[in-house]
Amino acid sequence: MSHSPGPDGQVPHALDEVNARIRHLMTEPAGTARAEEYRRLLSLWSALSRDDVAKAA
Repeated sequence: MSHSPGPDGQVPHALDEVNARIRHLMTEPAGTARAEEYRRLLSLWSALSRDDVAKAA
């Protein structure tokens, strides 16, 4: 997953960490536990990246 850089040109550290955890998770064998952890990490990634979205008028 990629994310747009912040105003300073850097991807926020927390998002970078979640991305790394997701990449590592995908190297593990598929199964229920991996799917649940992926859902959890994806939810976390989504929550962290919402700060970047401007609200519609």
